[in-house]
Amino acid sequence: MAQAGNSELVDSFEQFFRNYYDNEIKQLAQQYPNEQRSLYLDWQDLYRFDPDLADDFLAQPEQLQRYAEEALRLYDLPIDVSLGQAHVRIHNLPETETPEIREIRARDMNTLVEVHGIVRKATDVRPKIEEAAFECQLCGTLTRVPQSSGDFQEPHECQGCERQGPFRVNFDQSEFVDSQKLRIQESPEGLRGGETPQSLDVHIEDDITGEVTPGDHVSATGVLRLEQQGDQQEKSPVFDFYMEGMSVDIDEEQFEDMDITDEDKKTIYEISNQDDVYERMIASIAPSIYGYDQEKLAMILQLFSGVTKQLPDGSRIRGDLHMLLIGDPGTGKCVRGDTKVTLANGQDVPIRDLVESNLDDPKPIDDGWYDEIDLEVPSLQDDGSVALQRATTVWKREAPEQMYRIQTSSGRELEVTPSHPLFVPAETGFRAARADELSIGDSVAAMETTANSADQTNTREVLADGGIVAAHGAIETDQIVSIEILKPDYDWVYDLEIEGTHNYVSEGVISHNSQMLGYIQNIAPRSVYTSGKGSSSAGLTAAAVRDDFGDGQQWTLEAGALVLADQGIAAVDELDKMRSEDRSAMHEALEQQKISVSKAGINATLKSRCSLLGAANPKYGRFDQYEPIGEQIDLEPALISRFDLIFTVTDQPDEEKDKNLAEHIITTNYAGELTTQREEMNAPDVTAEEIDEMTDQVDPEIDAELLRKYIAYAKQNCHPRMTDEAQETIRDFYVDLRSRGTDEDAAVPVTARKLEALVRLAEASARVRLSDTVEQHDAERSVEIVRSCLQDIGVDPETGEFDADIVEAGTSKSQRDRIKNLKQLISDIEEEYDDGAPVDIVMERAEEVGMDQSKAEHEIEKLKQKGEVYEPSTDTLRTT
Repeated sequence: MAQAGNSELVDSFEQFFRNYYDNEIKQLAQQYPNEQRSLYLDWQDLYRFDPDLADDFLAQPEQLQRYAEEALRLYDLPIDVSLGQAHVRIHNLPETETPEIREIRARDMNTLVEVHGIVRKATDVRPKIEEAAFECQLCGTLTRVPQSSGDFQEPHECQGCERQGPFRVNFDQSEFVDSQKLRIQESPEGLRGGETPQSLDVHIEDDITGEVTPGDHVSATGVLRLEQQGDQQEKSPVFDFYMEGMSVDIDEEQFEDMDITDEDKKTIYEISNQDDVYERMIASIAPSIYGYDQEKLAMILQLFSGVTKQLPDGSRIRGDLHMLLIGDPGTGKCVRGDTKVTLANGQDVPIRDLVESNLDDPKPIDDGWYDEIDLEVPSLQDDGSVALQRATTVWKREAPEQMYRIQTSSGRELEVTPSHPLFVPAETGFRAARADELSIGDSVAAMETTANSADQTNTREVLADGGIVAAHGAIETDQIVSIEILKPDYDWVYDLEIEGTHNYVSEGVISHNSQMLGYIQNIAPRSVYTSGKGSSSAGLTAAAVRDDFGDGQQWTLEAGALVLADQGIAAVDELDKMRSEDRSAMHEALEQQKISVSKAGINATLKSRCSLLGAANPKYGRFDQYEPIGEQIDLEPALISRFDLIFTVTDQPDEEKDKNLAEHIITTNYAGELTTQREEMNAPDVTAEEIDEMTDQVDPEIDAELLRKYIAYAKQNCHPRMTDEAQETIRDFYVDLRSRGTDEDAAVPVTARKLEALVRLAEASARVRLSDTVEQHDAERSVEIVRSCLQDIGVDPETGEFDADIVEAGTSKSQRDRIKNLKQLISDIEEEYDDGAPVDIVMERAEEVGMDQSKAEHEIEKLKQKGEVYEPSTDTLRTT
């Protein structure tokens, strides 16, 4: 641009300021430089003033920002203040310049864009040198060298004595600015189940540093730059994007990105007024999984949640519901023994041989064995590439009653258990789907192959360059042409457990070995899924960590899953596989709905106002309804007690249920067969009406996208209050239960925590109908769900009575009494013997007072673990 043009642009900005921002500039002058150092411009205002000038700002952001800041310095102020270092920061760009992070492309380089997302990581605020003043050690001359964002630049020679140093940096004469790096990740509400969120690093400076924390939903406006991958020795031709941030604004946190049209609202209200709205909701949760209506209803109520209350003293009562599913693993997610698994060297070996050869020290479970291993296999990564991943465990389990034989159009064949997941295409990437959810015509992820001969295929360069293959050359989709349900003629099935990715290559198909709570991701307006297996407290909550973000030396505050799910739902699978010390970090997040981090000089409190849907397996493989829950799951009572609802999901044979399940699966597959014949074979005898009729039987009642909008709309606009009748129903149920514990020897049946759960469930039930009041039938619905859960996990199997301590303390009253009596019994017997109480005498006396021998042995072990009893010599006991 010519100098005259530059002057005209400065004049244009001055006129723009006078017309639109005069008051804001005068306020800036009064607060400059300590309280305020930036003038924020709305791009829409600039467009109204001069569309060409606004468009120029998008195309040449750095130049136009300089002209705007020059105009700000020249602005006529009523007070004697110089705005020499003030910034002009633009925001609120048009929709055409606000791409999703995953949509950013090479064409966007050096342009002004605005991205929305959630702050995943943030470094400490650190001083960055902008102009370094180098002092010659020989003559004392100062040489000033401007510093870019690249390597630190030093002068070649002294400007005074013309010698090549030595130099030292004179910090007093150098210019510094505060700097910070943020990692912004796509918000969960913009994703669908199975999609991997993409992220963008944003570099910010001066007065906008230190204003946001991990977990904040933000809009960042800035210029996109490129940074070369690789190191100094091996530079890559591939570059990464980062943003030089001009402004970062904290967004409103209530599902701001949900586009709910007037037509959507009309449909939502029509559904809410239907008498069978709850049944339709239940039928929309995982329709391919038959049954479990009570659990599905509870999930629906969890998605809608209760109402969060702010009390006059500043405290709050959470409205979010926490729910735990304790499920039988059954035969697990296993495959037939002769299924070939691809190893790190490219060799394919039967999984039976791989597992059997690694059962060095097998640990028994109720239906087989497992053992730890350490080997690497190719595995599908989040970004769609294939890389070597560590296998940590092998499993050998009894074969189930049914197996699924799946054949694909390319000739691949895989025989798996019904719950074994494969990967199917999603909007972006892949999502996991169980074998019994698949239909003919579905596509599954597989390793790309090349034919060596007419009847043989080999995996294509799976292990190129140390096991990494680019996404575009490794994965293909293969269509299912046949699904056969059969009774296995073998005794065992097998599986591998893969660290991190939970998948491996079997018969060329990508096999998943971790059942995901994917349907919640598809429906929840804002959801985050993670697995407890291998997760640390940092990955699940938040932590100060030192990693490759920034310069590798700074401490970075990183948000975990419960922070990223703020104002939404976090689905955490395999809670029992976490270390107890990592799980302890969840306590504050679940009850106070915040997470405190104090490490390496970082003291921060992050928000985690989310619901938790947790899943865990029983400690000994299969759930035993006759044993207290506290003894069957490796979760601390302090954590279990924070769940509003706990369901035991068991797999019990039932002729009627099994018949209905079989019909459901057959219908699902038949619908897929019709679709395939119609589309692939142009079958004239298959009509569109037939396909629609069959599809209607297996489709969700309410489309997942509409249900997402329904939930978001209800949470935004519906804050129901309790009617007197609803309050009375909940109060009567609670008081009646409590009255059963009034006897001196009776257990406490229920605590006030369950009363709060009843209120939250009733409020959620009202929200489903978009009602502003909680009616009596909402309260009755919540009572029924809580009663069902208490029957599952709140009843002492020895007495048949409700006992809150089973969950709250991990030990029932009858068990505590038995432990107390047994300890007293050992104390009495040891007084009769010099060497301590003989174990066989303890067992005899225990049996005499009606204590089962196996229970006595179990309680003695617990007393020894607690340090209340010890063995001074073999087969003798003493109390401490």
